[in-house]
Amino acid sequence: MSNTSVIPHLFRTEYSKMCAVLYRSFGIEHFEIVEDLVSDAFLKASEVWKTKGVPENPVGWLYTVARNNAQDHFRKSNLFKSTISDDLKRNNYEGEDFELDLSEKNIHDSQLAMIFVAFHPCNTPETQIALALNLLCGFGANEIASAFLTNREVIYKRLQRGKTNLKNAQIEIKQPTLSEIEDRLPAVFLTLYLLYNEGYYSTAQDKESQERFVYRSHAPLPTFG
Repeated sequence: MSNTSVIPHLFRTEYSKMCAVLYRSFGIEHFEIVEDLVSDAFLKASEVWKTKGVPENPVGWLYTVARNNAQDHFRKSNLFKSTISDDLKRNNYEGEDFELDLSEKNIHDSQLAMIFVAFHPCNTPETQIALALNLLCGFGANEIASAFLTNREVIYKRLQRGKTNLKNAQIEIKQPTLSEIEDRLPAVFLTLYLLYNEGYYSTAQDKESQERFVYRSHAPLPTFG
């Protein structure tokens, strides 16, 4: 697979997984930072792989770069000392020399935890489903708008409002309780229906994945004092 095709493909299949692990490690309040850090890993891939070729394990390469991006960014920022270091200690990371768990089990556990974060009752059912399709299924605004029979701008606003509500509610990303699973399963099932109805590997998805990659990979990383 060529460099021009492998990166959009991996962006579609791995971006949400990488974000889920980092969301779980650093907290729901760092939505935008995590997304920028993961996007930067893909940007580096597009630059490095163009000259050196696609590595033998491209997925492992991306996860390693995303992990290093997170370590470097949070260690250098005021956020690390003021908030994140305590969160990491609660998750059994010691000091600033922490290592993210990028095992297949932790990736799956992080995705499961994020599913039930997306369906938190602080948001309306429509917003919950839009968040799940965007954060966990890799759907772009056009595809979500199509599922809801609305337009792209409505979905953009809905996603932004939903993320803000999750931040304000200070949701802890953890494995759901049995009662939470039972309460939120109907919305989960509806999201799965919409996911397969649209088709994860549809032509529209392939096109928009590339557009999202180009857009996010050129977005500047935030800086802190």
